[in-house]
Amino acid sequence: MISLMPKTVPSSEIQKKYREIFDEVKKTKEPVIVLTGNKPEVAIVDFNYLEELRQESYEKELKEAIQTIREGDKELKAKKTKIFPSLAHLLNENK
Repeated sequence: MISLMPKTVPSSEIQKKYREIFDEVKKTKEPVIVLTGNKPEVAIVDFNYLEELRQESYEKELKEAIQTIREGDKELKAKKTKIFPSLAHLLNENK
């Protein structure tokens, strides 16, 4: 589980302790935020966790696209949608 307050490390520590930081991220699956001048610059995350996030994002996007297609299909069947032979016809209709 990801904690509410992620661990932070100054960018200067990366060169000194990169192996220790990487090992901790791999072990705990918790991201580490790298700070430059006390501002978040990048995050170090476990690769498998990153892949899980990418997969979840893809699946959510796919579900939303399918829902949009279904809604469009319902509108088409209910004759609420106009069909234009081309984009030019659509653009010319509003002139």
